[in-house]
Amino acid sequence: MGIEAMFTKGDIINPVAEFQRRVEEAFVMLLQWLGEKLAAYAKAQHNYTDRSGNLTNSIGYAITKRSSIIYYSGKDQPGEGAKAMLEAAMTFASQLKESYSLIVVAGMDYAAYVESKGYNVILPAELLAKRIVPTEINKLVSKANKKAKELFDL
Repeated sequence: MGIEAMFTKGDIINPVAEFQRRVEEAFVMLLQWLGEKLAAYAKAQHNYTDRSGNLTNSIGYAITKRSSIIYYSGKDQPGEGAKAMLEAAMTFASQLKESYSLIVVAGMDYAAYVESKGYNVILPAELLAKRIVPTEINKLVSKANKKAKELFDL
């Protein structure tokens, strides 16, 4: 006669898996919020003359999970910009093997040229991202840690 468990593996694994799913869902929502904020900021800060609207409409973001795009912005943008943004994001996504990534991009092939001439295209968003992304991720991690301690009595 030994010690007999009064629970199953599922009693332990299921709550942990559900917690992980909820944290990942919150992380994706955070990435969407950041993507919207950064893309809008880049568009608001542009100082070039956008005759066709394509360059500004090509500024957007995509969220990837293990190299696959799971969400992208600008699906309803007019002109060639949205298509160029998605193509550029797909190129970057194929190189990203991390679990999740946020790609903020100006998709038109001449975006780098315009920026090299001293105009704001995507650089303002990059500078903002360097300031706010670590802070926002740390806030989420802190909330997740606090909730994990509550749920699992750590």
